[in-house]
Amino acid sequence: MKKTLIALAVVAASGASFAQSTVTLSGKFGYGYSKAQGGVAGLTVTDGDLGVTAVEDLGGGLKATAAAAFTNRGRQSAIAGRDATLSLAGGFGTVTVGNIEAGNGIVGRGFAGAPVALATGYDGAILDGAANADIISYTLPAMNGVSVSVSRLDSIGSAVGDSAAKGTLQANVLALNYANGPLSAGVDTTSFAGSTTVSRTRASVSYDLGVAAIGLGYSKKEGTAVQTAMGVKVPMGAVTLGAIYAKNGTAKGYGVGMDYAFSKLTTLNVSYGDETSDANGTQYRVRLMKAF
Repeated sequence: MKKTLIALAVVAASGASFAQSTVTLSGKFGYGYSKAQGGVAGLTVTDGDLGVTAVEDLGGGLKATAAAAFTNRGRQSAIAGRDATLSLAGGFGTVTVGNIEAGNGIVGRGFAGAPVALATGYDGAILDGAANADIISYTLPAMNGVSVSVSRLDSIGSAVGDSAAKGTLQANVLALNYANGPLSAGVDTTSFAGSTTVSRTRASVSYDLGVAAIGLGYSKKEGTAVQTAMGVKVPMGAVTLGAIYAKNGTAKGYGVGMDYAFSKLTTLNVSYGDETSDANGTQYRVRLMKAF
């Protein structure tokens, strides 16, 4: 949940024009006992995130938003940056610039929001991982739940591009998304340009049946194996159960988890997973999370 810290109306001396700004603070802190793949079990801070969002109404239907996030996991961890973006939105759509963590792209819908919180997530261990990138993106106004966006990502690094690339990569992304009622779906195509040029197609969908939500994700990059992600989430009052499955060629892994909600902001999670293609793939975590 986000709490508004400052709501300030700045009025010009003439009183003829004004702009209203709102600054919002949000974050979360988590602590638990966990074991990563091939790691040693122990107590650790799992999450320590703080985000600041400033929104200004420019009038005439225009809105400017600046957002920045930071992470710190205790005295043994330095403060590090997360996403930092600036956007301008209006009747024409939304233009966003900044530096972000470009996510895997299929686990959000593909895992269906299953409450599986492992130290070594399968986006990066089996599936493609996230990568930091500079971005400029334009999104058309949504129409009947449909939105279209085009993005340019620079300075990605080899983590998300072709394996032959050395250092910096660029990517052009065209995405189509749909969200209406219980259905959420998306497809995008990416062209990477580095030492070689490769293309990637991703698609993902999730559907909320009421008694459960299910998801499926697909990713295929030129010259590599098909990657798939599947998940299910089952809410039962204060308890939410879930399971995920990830596969990339012969590599595969699964995870199961449970959330117990003390409130909307405080949750206990228990998760277990195993990368079945790796003898050291077993991992688990028990975590108490407080959001604000």
